[in-house]
Formats: sequence, structure tokens, C-alpha cells
Amino acid sequence: MKTALIIIGAVLLSGVAGAETVEGIAAVVGDRVILNSELANQVQMYLMSVDPNSEVDTEELARNVLTQMINDELILSAAREDTTIVVSEDEIRNRLNEHIASLASRFPTEAAFLEQLRQEGLTKRTLEKRYRPQIRDQLLKQKIINTKMYNVSISRQEVEDFYHRASDSLPELPGKVKLAHILFKFKVSESTDDSVRVIAEKARVRALDGGGFPDVAAEFETQFPGVVGGRLGFIRRDEVLPEFGRASFNLQPGAISGLVKTMYGWHIIKSHTRLTDSVDVSHILFPMAPSAVDSARAYTLADSLYQELLAGADFKETAKLHSDDDASRGVGGEREAMALDELRPEFVEPLAAVEIGQFTSPVQSQMGYHILKLLEREEKRSLDIDKDFDIIRNIARQEKTQKMVGDWVDEIKKKVYVDVRDIGLKK
Repeated sequence: MKTALIIIGAVLLSGVAGAETVEGIAAVVGDRVILNSELANQVQMYLMSVDPNSEVDTEELARNVLTQMINDELILSAAREDTTIVVSEDEIRNRLNEHIASLASRFPTEAAFLEQLRQEGLTKRTLEKRYRPQIRDQLLKQKIINTKMYNVSISRQEVEDFYHRASDSLPELPGKVKLAHILFKFKVSESTDDSVRVIAEKARVRALDGGGFPDVAAEFETQFPGVVGGRLGFIRRDEVLPEFGRASFNLQPGAISGLVKTMYGWHIIKSHTRLTDSVDVSHILFPMAPSAVDSARAYTLADSLYQELLAGADFKETAKLHSDDDASRGVGGEREAMALDELRPEFVEPLAAVEIGQFTSPVQSQMGYHILKLLEREEKRSLDIDKDFDIIRNIARQEKTQKMVGDWVDEIKKKVYVDVRDIGLKK
């Protein structure tokens, strides 16, 4: 399944109950129309986020989703009328950047993300344009709700009453672990780098000889697993790695670059159009994946230091001297505590076999080999009113706030025209 079809939000027109969507109006809120296709899209996006084996009443789900969409429009109508509620361009840009970065993080490389965008007929710029109105609306809703509910308070008695009423349905406190680690990254050897560069240069020569950039990309994608190529569309300098940006903006339209090296591998870039702040380019990426020899070299180093630790070497000092993790090396490999369900899957079993203060033998991940030391472990448990009062108070306050927001939306509804059409969603 293509990740982009889920996370980029391509227009999904699947029916809410498996039938074909009949384009029409689901509801009218003031001067805003909610289309059947918009409702179907939201329902489909929700269904993609849940366990495919779970049973979902799509009719009830559609009713609930439509109700939320109507409420959102009512809140937005109030926000637009309130001249004190302002969303700045910087706020939109920052939230937009966070959202795009979150989407990109689901791909192994930025190049893979951009390639998927290309296959969906998108660029980063068009993706930003698509999300900008949604981001702005989200910020408007957050701001007006925060303004209306900023002074919501909750007493200790209310918290205790909430706990006794809802204790059976409260979420469990997830288990947590705190680790230190020593990372030995897979490092591409000079010989591996040279071999990839030679292949990339062959492709470049073919393209310069008139082989046709798309044809050359397709040929080398077929011959060498991992190679990706295609048209990226218009990009800005701040959207790509500096090396890639410099090479792209130095090209005249129609020109093909020399080999460009980034953290992802060797690139060949072809320019189509150059504007003041953006260029339209295609590229072919030849990734530098570690060879079996490179991987073996990382394991040998990890195992030799593991043996030194078994013999009594200090873990912190070993991490400071040898770890490839820049973020934790200076503090002896120590990481922030994290929920058990946030652990890399490959870490779960080795950590289950050690006690507090012990460390594992080398564990392989996509990054390389890790020696993990278990510093703290807290098992999953139910919330306790004495131990977790602040957490329970926040949950109780959220419930109270949601009730107040619901009452407020009901008041707005009395002033705004709302018409839910008969499309099989009314009871």
C-alpha cells in the first residue's frame, strides 16, 4: 500500500458503507456546504487509522464524523466573527512545516518522500498549498476554544468525583523505560562509495549522450535495487539538502549536473525551469547502502567493546569515546525516558532479558548496532488517585472543557443555519 495515499490525503471518494459515493450535499452550515465526498473522505481516513480486523459500524461512524464536521464549522464561524482571534503567517508556516516534516518522517529518506509526492502528482509546494487552509482553520479553532475556556478550573472534589465515577474507563499509564546506549553506525566504506559512484557516473554519461533522462532513470532503477528517479517538480532551496539545492540552482534549464553527493547517496540532477526562488528538476538517486562487509565491520567493533564492558569497562566512558550517537554521546549514552510502545521493536526482546543496571549484547537496527543499558523500568499500571493526581486532574479538566465546548456549540447552533440533508445519515 502506498503510504502517500494515507498520509498525504489524496482525494478519497469511497462510499461510507462500501457503495459508490453519490456526489451531493451532506450538510449546510451557514454559507458553508459539506459535500458527501468530504464526509466520505474523513470516514475513509479514520478507517485507515484503525485495526482493519476491527468491526466498525460505518453508518454510525459517518453520523459521528458529520456531527464533528458540523461542530467544527460552527466553531470556525464564531472564530471568523471574533476580530480578536488572529492567526499569523508565522504560526501557519511553523505548524505547516511541522506537519510536512511529520509526513516526511514516515519515509526512509527525503528523496523517497519527494518521489512519492511526484507519483501522486504533487510537490512540496502544492502539498503546502493543499494543507494551508486546513492548518489555518485548526489554529483558529484552537485559539477561540482556548480563549473561551482558558479560565476553566476544577476543584479537588471534582477530580475525586470524576475518578470514582470513571476509574474503570481511565487509560492505563503506559510502561516506561530509561536507557543508555552505545551506537555503532553502519558506515559506508570508501570502496562501497566508489562502486556506487561508478554506477552513477555511467548513468550520467548515458543521459549526457542523449539517452533521455526518464529512460535512463527507468533503466537503472530496474538494474540496481534502491535506485530511484523522476521529476521532483519545483523546489526551493530550503526544501532540500544544501548540496542538492546548490547544484540545482546552478544549472541552466536543460542542463545535467555532475555527480552530487548528499547524506543519501549520489545524485544526478536535470534542470527544466529556473525561477528566482525555485527550480523545476528531475533527479536520479543512487543510495549508498552499507555492504555486508560494512555491516560486519560495525558488528566486529560493537562486539569487541561489548567484551570490554563484560570485563568491567565503564559504560559511560565507553559511550563518550565510541558512540556514534551525537545526541547522547556527551552524557554517556543516556536517553530520555520513553514509553514501552515507543521502543524500536528489535529492542523489546533483548531488554526484557536484562535487569536494571545490566546491558545487552549488540542489537541490530536500521541505523547500526546498539549496546543497550537498562537504567529504569516501570511496568504499565492503572492510574492511582494518590500517585497520579495531576494526570487525573488533567483528564477531568478535559472532560469538563469538552462539555462546556459542547454547550457553547449548541448556543452557536441557535444563531447559525444548519441543515443536515437526508443521505441515509439521519436517524
